[in-house]
Amino acid sequence: MSVREAYSGHESFALRYGWLPKLYDAVADDSKLFADEDAAIARLGLGKNMVRALRFWGDAFGLLAPDGRAVHPTPLATAILDPVHGRDRYVEKTETLWQLHWALTTRGHLGAWNVVFDEISDPEISRRHLTNMVRQRAMRTRGEISPATLSTHVAVFLQCYAGSDQSELVLEDTLGCPLQELRLCRLVEGVGDQIVKMPRGPKPGLTVAAFAHILLDHWRNRLGENRTVSLRALLHERFAPGKVLKLDEAALLDRLEAMCRAVPSFAVREDGVGGMHLVALREDALSHLQEAAA
Repeated sequence: MSVREAYSGHESFALRYGWLPKLYDAVADDSKLFADEDAAIARLGLGKNMVRALRFWGDAFGLLAPDGRAVHPTPLATAILDPVHGRDRYVEKTETLWQLHWALTTRGHLGAWNVVFDEISDPEISRRHLTNMVRQRAMRTRGEISPATLSTHVAVFLQCYAGSDQSELVLEDTLGCPLQELRLCRLVEGVGDQIVKMPRGPKPGLTVAAFAHILLDHWRNRLGENRTVSLRALLHERFAPGKVLKLDEAALLDRLEAMCRAVPSFAVREDGVGGMHLVALREDALSHLQEAAA
């Protein structure tokens, strides 16, 4: 069953620093936290709209598993945020942010994310054009949305990745989102409109472990039993790592070669017609990739 794309639910709030460990602790302590909104407000120390936004982001990042009126931390949430077993309890590492960005983009079913990280290949776009593309996608996937919903959704996306956006969000809502550290987008003033720049190329903090995690997830969910995949496919196919991470060919090849050095079960090879392929040399190559992603 297809999941309906979301263009609201974040209550105009981008994710904030400190929210994810707060969410994990609260849900691990009380799985029915969100069944009683007043109790959730008291437990989290946030206002009603912020509590709703926090629940929204927990779902969108794939950190919460619903179970009737209860929610439980997912394996991804535990692997990152657990006080004892989590590898980055307070989300301080950029490589963790890459993993969260990947999960949000490929599983969050958010309209603006799908447009920017799957449809757009140009390195820049006007804000007006971006907004129109998001509106058109909404019409294709779920029907017309109101101008206010559309404007807020685009504003929240830009706040997540490109910094404060005073035209749509009040000052107290612009405290910064950790995803800005990925430098995937930036806003500059153009003639008569803002320009959203999304340069392709090397990315800060995209470690071998982070890239291995992303490639493993992509392979399992989109490549299946295949033992080879072309560099072109990893750059250009739907929700491919090159698209979602905004890598150019050189940056993607660099990460693939670094991963192959860490995981000798894979190799990058020429295909004989001017292209390159990533080849799994062994049947258990994905298990080795999983070890590198840990």
